[in-house]
Amino acid sequence: MPGWDVWRKASGLAALVVVLVPALAAGQLARDLGLIPADTDAPLVALLPTETSFALEQLRYERVEQARVATRHNIKLLFHERGIPYPAAEIFLRVFKRERSLELWVRGQDRDRFELLKIYDICAMAGALGPKRKQGDNQTPEGFYHISFFNPRSEYHLSLHVNYPNARDRAAGLAGISLGGDIYIHGGCSSEGCLAITDEGIRELYWLSVEARSGGQQRIPVHIFPARLETRDLQILQQTFGEEPELGRFWATLKPAYDYFEEHRQLPGVVVNGRGEYALVGSADDVVAEQESAAPAVRVPAGPRPLGSPVGGGSPH
Repeated sequence: MPGWDVWRKASGLAALVVVLVPALAAGQLARDLGLIPADTDAPLVALLPTETSFALEQLRYERVEQARVATRHNIKLLFHERGIPYPAAEIFLRVFKRERSLELWVRGQDRDRFELLKIYDICAMAGALGPKRKQGDNQTPEGFYHISFFNPRSEYHLSLHVNYPNARDRAAGLAGISLGGDIYIHGGCSSEGCLAITDEGIRELYWLSVEARSGGQQRIPVHIFPARLETRDLQILQQTFGEEPELGRFWATLKPAYDYFEEHRQLPGVVVNGRGEYALVGSADDVVAEQESAAPAVRVPAGPRPLGSPVGGGSPH
């Protein structure tokens, strides 16, 4: 049956394309990220890092592919201008609400310290200084968080989900009061408790985060502060909000981790103590070592850990 032969051959070709295209794309992506040598002649299958599957999954979405095409050259140029090896081994996000800025820090391969790569302006952020306490208060959280999943189908172009509420938020919450959730770093310039950095900004930050995840960073920390917490800044905040002393006490618990990073340019190790407050225990590596050797406890991990769901499930954010 000639018709059957034609269909069978066409089906075989389609199957071959399905097999080869992801492999070729993965190989190119791995070369782009510096995970395998650009001029290698070794068999492709033996060289492909398994982490590239995350980036390939993300690249199924048109906005992510567009973000890669639009930003990859600029990203490489940023690294080159600052003398930082590309791609980064780790990235770290630090937010200052009063200054309306989001700092992107990167740690180069074979380097111990983080270096500032870029500062993004926050063009929309609802609420006032102070932590988020309940659902619907339009507050942006404050404290120590991480990116828990990526949303390539956001109504705000692209978005990165922040894992609010964390252990400290739950410990401080009132019984019977919903803490809310759905806190994102996203595009656009409108916000109801999230952090908006424009479509252009989120394209760059999103693809850098995909690169970091594909390169092996399992958790991207996000530290959100009311303002810069130098000693004088904290004193001014406490004086300004003197009628709400609980805010001053809360902000004082953020300062040790802020100071640690300022001094060492390394991720601080943060836990939630028995009183439900943040406490510094050294570096993020110290937290990892303690978690691996001690009985389970309430923790707010500050360093690399497995991400949650890698792709957002259609959240409007």
